[in-house]
Amino acid sequence: MRDLIMTILTAGVQLIIMVALGYLIDYLSTKIGMEKLKRYYEIAKTFVQAVEQQMGPGNGPDKKTQVFNLLKKVIGNKLTDEEIDKLIEAAVFEMNYVLDLK
Repeated sequence: MRDLIMTILTAGVQLIIMVALGYLIDYLSTKIGMEKLKRYYEIAKTFVQAVEQQMGPGNGPDKKTQVFNLLKKVIGNKLTDEEIDKLIEAAVFEMNYVLDLK
């Protein structure tokens, strides 16, 4: 019974993550255009994965600050701080989702 509950909860969390990721991508694509969004998102994913590998588990706020600063240097003033934050959140959601599947 406990395994069934955990399976249902895990599926529910994965569904919530997918929906949240969809909303984030949809919001950003309307703000900055799909081609630019894809490029910026790929950069964000690369930075999130690199910082995660460099710093390891934990220290989420420090890792986010480091990724934010890297993106700000690369992207400059082309995106607002809020848009950069949403890109980072989307990249982290995707990374966590992929890791949960393995």
